[in-house]
Amino acid sequence: MKTYWFAFNEKSEIVVEKKAEDEYRIPFAETVPFAIKSEIITLPDLNGSPAKAVTIDGELPSTCSFSGLRDSYSILPFEEYYAAGKASELINFHTNIRFCAHCGKEMVRKTDISRICTGCGKEIWAPVQPAIIVLVSKGEDEVLLAKSKNFKRPYYGLVAGFVETGESIEETVRREVMEETGLKIKNIRYYKSQPWPYPNNLMLGFFAEYESGDIKVQEEELVDCRWFNRHAMPEIPRKLSMARMLLDEWLGVKE
Repeated sequence: MKTYWFAFNEKSEIVVEKKAEDEYRIPFAETVPFAIKSEIITLPDLNGSPAKAVTIDGELPSTCSFSGLRDSYSILPFEEYYAAGKASELINFHTNIRFCAHCGKEMVRKTDISRICTGCGKEIWAPVQPAIIVLVSKGEDEVLLAKSKNFKRPYYGLVAGFVETGESIEETVRREVMEETGLKIKNIRYYKSQPWPYPNNLMLGFFAEYESGDIKVQEEELVDCRWFNRHAMPEIPRKLSMARMLLDEWLGVKE
């Protein structure tokens, strides 16, 4: 039976196959067209067909090449890019979790999504780290945008951060905005979530409104933070991100 082969190299780049000019797909074949380096991980079926994740070694067929996972968003059908994220997370999990945190013995694969200790028998599952991202607006036309030190491009994005132990999601939203900008917010509203396999994150998107305070940039993380008018926006993140989804929703951009 033909199978989707989500194959990664040691740099976590994924194999894509060129089908036509500017058209790429995940390799779909009855037998794996690469030299497999790892165990095969079974993924949920895709488009009614089996899907597998592997790491590979050696030469690729002439029709195939490597792509960064983020970059594959621009060239793959969305459902294949989406499945590639899960494949990448499971490959990383089984590759990197080698020893038990409790007793130090070797961990081995038990299922496609779990590993078990050969010593104490403790079983662990592929981790997911929840994170929030929030669009803060002021009035009808102003939005709070921040430029992170981690951004590789000179764009402005939204306030974001990880959920900490012992806090609710809403508490995380308030804390992150206060820590990074010094502002108080109100009317926090959940938008939607997005798997973000860079790596193992689950992005939870929110809208909120400005309540009070003056901007005080957290210089450890941000280069700049300011209010922008919807009619004079700077460069903003690419379409694949939750930040862009929130901004497009606020700007009224239609697909």
